[in-house]
Amino acid sequence: MNDKLLYVADIVQNTIVDGTGFRTSLYLSGCDIRCEGCHNKSLWDINSGHAMDIDEVYEKITGNFTNITFIGGEPMMQAEPLALLAEKIKTNTRKDIWIYSGHTYEEILNNKAYFKLLKLCDVLVDGKFDKSFYKNNLRFKGSTNQRIVDIKKSLEKNNIILWNDEEDFNIDYNIRN
Repeated sequence: MNDKLLYVADIVQNTIVDGTGFRTSLYLSGCDIRCEGCHNKSLWDINSGHAMDIDEVYEKITGNFTNITFIGGEPMMQAEPLALLAEKIKTNTRKDIWIYSGHTYEEILNNKAYFKLLKLCDVLVDGKFDKSFYKNNLRFKGSTNQRIVDIKKSLEKNNIILWNDEEDFNIDYNIRN
């Protein structure tokens, strides 16, 4: 795979389902995990999307006010070029990045390419979708076995720290008052 290309299935602007606030979601093609009951089965084949240069993707996903979400498919299948994109986003913008992966936080820590990408993101929704743990109306995840991990705090504490949006709300509220 060319390390300057990403295989993109879709770019969805102004969504509110793939993380907090308005986001631009980059749906990546290819999945090697293939969870039973997956709602994005059409993205399993890497060729289901189209190849795009990292600079082209950057222009398409950073041109408005929204933050960014990497989702798929399985983003870790394209960890190396995605890390280049994430680095460019972090260097040139103040946008936060959420990433969804069927791999667990622990698995990602043990893979050099995955970890390089993880360090450039802010929040990870981890773990395989498991239809036996499916619950309707879960916020930002599909099954209760999945976790929403605060990456920066987890790396700092060397322990998994779950993301807490109420903490973020309180911080935002206190800034305004």
